[in-house]
Amino acid sequence: MGILLGRKIGMTQAFLEDGELIPVTVIQAGPCRVLELRTKEKNGYQAAILGFEEIPGARSRKPRLGFFKKLQAPVFKFIREFRDADAPAGQDLKVDQFKKGETVTVEGISIGRGWTSVIKKWNFSRGRETHGGNFNRAPGSIGMHTWPARTLPGKKMSGRMGNEQTTLKSVEVVDIIPAENLILLKGPVPGSDQGLLKISTSKFQRKKAA
Repeated sequence: MGILLGRKIGMTQAFLEDGELIPVTVIQAGPCRVLELRTKEKNGYQAAILGFEEIPGARSRKPRLGFFKKLQAPVFKFIREFRDADAPAGQDLKVDQFKKGETVTVEGISIGRGWTSVIKKWNFSRGRETHGGNFNRAPGSIGMHTWPARTLPGKKMSGRMGNEQTTLKSVEVVDIIPAENLILLKGPVPGSDQGLLKISTSKFQRKKAA
């Protein structure tokens, strides 16, 4: 199972072998260091902890420095855990562990849109503008009748949109550039430019048509 951390660089276009032009996302992936391996016997679950982007130790807080000192490892800016992953501690992981044409799972924080109305967040329709409608962009009535005389949980209303953990599955690897630690994925992925991403090999590979 391939696992890696990376930063989203941006989007561009790439030509396939048959000449088709497709949108791709460029990700600066790795190199990452496996800091620690969690086991079921010791921790109750299987996971690998990866460090990404090494930084000078003097720029970190003491609790963070103590964590890396205990592992006898350099200080990294980002630390993330990959469940059900198995990799020896101290190993350096690079982008060449992925293959062109395979599918991966990408996790990231979606772009925050701030506080939005029901029209933008839930695709509601606006009210009429004629015959004294006075409805405009209001969400309408949200209350209930005599019973249960309250608004039920989960009601679609205005609220914060975006800035949430988002996972995309079966994202195709268009190309990898090991010399520059770059991986090109088909289509868009969650997050803004320079956002942190978790990339892992999909557990269920998508079957391609013959």
